Amino acid sequence: MNTPDTPSLSILKSDAEALLRDARDGCPDAVSRLVRQGFRRVEELKHDTCLRVVAEEYGTTFAEAAHEEKLISRYVQHSQANGFWREPYGYPFRRARYLRQFDALVECLSDQVPLAEAAQKRGVDFAGFHFSSLLFGRIDQVLRRRKVPDFSHLQAPGSLVHWHWVLDVMKFNHANFSDAKFYTVTVDPLVRPGGHFWVADFSHADLTGADFRGSYMRGAKFVGADLDGADFRNANTFETDFTGSQGTYLTGELLDEDWVVGPKKVSAC
Repeated sequence: MNTPDTPSLSILKSDAEALLRDARDGCPDAVSRLVRQGFRRVEELKHDTCLRVVAEEYGTTFAEAAHEEKLISRYVQHSQANGFWREPYGYPFRRARYLRQFDALVECLSDQVPLAEAAQKRGVDFAGFHFSSLLFGRIDQVLRRRKVPDFSHLQAPGSLVHWHWVLDVMKFNHANFSDAKFYTVTVDPLVRPGGHFWVADFSHADLTGADFRGSYMRGAKFVGADLDGADFRNANTFETDFTGSQGTYLTGELLDEDWVVGPKKVSAC
């Protein structure tokens, strides 16, 4: 089975293509980025070199990034094939839109501006966005100190969200995370559903069809939230407040081996 690139891997490849083009055009910033990585002969520059340089700017190597993103892509395919999600994941990568989203994320994480507000300034939303660990690493290279994001009122339906992006986040109130898929990558590496939402506030949020399987949600608030079709199986919902929430959602404890995708499953596909 062919494994499509995740949006995050598409972004990295697009950044490498832009670096190659700008360096060949003599852009001083592109040339200085290459020089910092020890490359000085622009006339011999190749796309593979730019992939290596950009990956290092993301705080990783291209081989490591490609391996993890392919694993995530397999997880998406596996989840869809087994009917774990109400709506499939799949949004086309558009660089111009992504650049505005990236600027909004930087403003949110540097100045603690609500991401919805930063996005609105730039005329974008985060529907189908891949909040990945790879992107997290890229932002860490840009910001010396990253603040906890505010996701209140954010429009992010159908997004694919690595758990790093929600750790310690408190404000999800009035947001639209309908059909969002929250996942974790372990050191094994394994990709599995789940996120960390301790005492997070989802009051009046649209969470219809959202995948919260295996999440830690102790003390979270879902007051007035729309939870129709949401999946809370194997989630820790101790002391969670569902007052006034609407819709029918899944709960319960069950064996979850079929939820997990690792290297062995990847190689078997």
